[in-house]
Amino acid sequence: MSKTTRQARLYPTPEQGRLLMAHCQEYISTVNVLVAAFDSGVFEDKVSTKDFKSLLPSAVKNQALRDAQSVYKHSFELGCLPLLKKPICPWNNQNWRIEADMLVLPTYQDGKTQQVRIRCAEVAREGKAGILRIKKKRGKWIADIALTVEDAPPTDGQAVMGIDLGVKVPAVAHVRGKGTRFFGNGRYQRYMRRRFYSRRKKLQKAKKGRAVKRSKGKEARWMKNVNHQLSRQIVNHAHEQGVGTIKVESLAGIRKDTTRTSRGAKARKNNRMKNSWSFYQLSQFIAYKAKRLGIKVEQVDPAYTSQGCPACSARNKAQDRTYVCAECGWHGHRDTVGAINISRRAGLHDHSAGATGA
Repeated sequence: MSKTTRQARLYPTPEQGRLLMAHCQEYISTVNVLVAAFDSGVFEDKVSTKDFKSLLPSAVKNQALRDAQSVYKHSFELGCLPLLKKPICPWNNQNWRIEADMLVLPTYQDGKTQQVRIRCAEVAREGKAGILRIKKKRGKWIADIALTVEDAPPTDGQAVMGIDLGVKVPAVAHVRGKGTRFFGNGRYQRYMRRRFYSRRKKLQKAKKGRAVKRSKGKEARWMKNVNHQLSRQIVNHAHEQGVGTIKVESLAGIRKDTTRTSRGAKARKNNRMKNSWSFYQLSQFIAYKAKRLGIKVEQVDPAYTSQGCPACSARNKAQDRTYVCAECGWHGHRDTVGAINISRRAGLHDHSAGATGA
C-alpha cells in the first residue's frame, strides 16, 4: 500500500469563504493553545475533547488534539515551542464526502455543527480516501485529499534499468540489452534557474522580501512539475521495456563532497548549480511511480560509475562529455557509461528507494 495526495480546487461563495477562513483560524488557534497547555503542565497525557472548548465540530476537535500532541512531542527535537500560523483545517475520512461536484463537510455555525456544501473541481480518487485538508494558497481555496492506493503486484519483467542522474543531462536510462535513452533538457533547466536567480537578486536589492519569497516558491513549483514529467516518462519507458528492477544512484552527501571552497564567480556558480540540483526529488518520484506499477527500485553506490569502462572495466576520466577508454578504445557519452555501470551494480543493503506521492 502506498499513499498519495490529490488536490482539488474549491469554489466557495464569499460567505462560505469567510466561514472556511474562520474555521481554519479557529483550528490553528486551538492547536496552539493546546500545545501551550501541554508545555505549561495544565494538561497531562490523558486529555479528551471534554477538557477544552473550541468552536469546532467534535471530530475536528479530536484531530486538533492529536495534532497538538504531535507538535508538542516535536518541540523536544526542535528545542523550542512551534507556533502555527498558516490557516489550515483537516477532516478525517468519516466526516467528509464528495457528491458530484460538491464537497460536503461539517462546520461550526450559530452554536452548532452544520453541513456545508462547497462546489469543487473534479478530482480522480482511485484509492481509499483519508484525511482532507483545506487551505488557502495564493488567494485560492485548495483541498488536499490523502489517498491510500494498493500497489500493483510485482511485475514479471526480467530487464534491469540503470539511471544516471546529472545536471547537464537530468537523467540517462540504460536497459540491459535494449539500449540507452536520454531524458530532460539540462540546458533549459539551468537557463530557467538562472532567470529565477537573477530576478531574486534584483528583488533583494530593491528590498522586496515578500516578492523574493514568492519567487522561490514559483521556482520550486516549476522544478517539481518538471521532475513529475521526467519521472513519468522514465517509468513509462521502463514499463514498455519490460523492466522489473530500476537501479538509481545513492547520492546522499553529494553536495558536501563536491562544493568548492575557493572564492570567485566560477566557484559560486558551481556551488549554486549543485545546491539547486533536485536529484533527490526526482529519484523519489521515480520510486513511488515505479512502485505503483510493481517495479522494484534499488539504490547503488555511485562511486566511479562514470569512470569504469563498460567493456574492460578499466578506469578512465572522461574529457568533457566524451568517454574514451585508453585500454580497449571503447568510447561513448559519459553519462551513458554511468547508466550502464549502474545497471550492473548490486543494490545497497537495506537501501530500497521509496516515497510518498505528491
